[in-house]
Amino acid sequence: AVVSTQSTGKTVLVACGRAFGGSVFAMLYIYTSEILPTLVRSVGVSCCSTIARIGSLLAPLVILVNQVSPVIIYVIIVVCLVISMFLLKNIPETSGRPLPNNLEDCKRLFEECSEERKKVGRGSGDDDLEKLLDTKGV
Repeated sequence: AVVSTQSTGKTVLVACGRAFGGSVFAMLYIYTSEILPTLVRSVGVSCCSTIARIGSLLAPLVILVNQVSPVIIYVIIVVCLVISMFLLKNIPETSGRPLPNNLEDCKRLFEECSEERKKVGRGSGDDDLEKLLDTKGV
């Protein structure tokens, strides 16, 4: 059987999309449970899970949007990814830190990470990584 290159390319892209989507969904549970205070952790994880599942409910509508214009789907995905990128940029690193027990601990976690980012600066990625490793004593 002859397999067209376009069909193979689409299959590879769909497989990569499913893999990345699944990993993001798994990270949702890990990261939200680390960053939310103990008092609201279970409710926060449940809310994030519910919001994530809304995307699964809307997924069949992609077929309808594809009939209007196949480009719209990709624009929506790219816009969502760019918005997510800017939102995730401000979430603190939780590695090696105790889980927050209350809102004050959560606020302190965000402030500490904000101060670390200011110390590291906003240069090239390699320079930032080296400075971050130096400040953590690694």
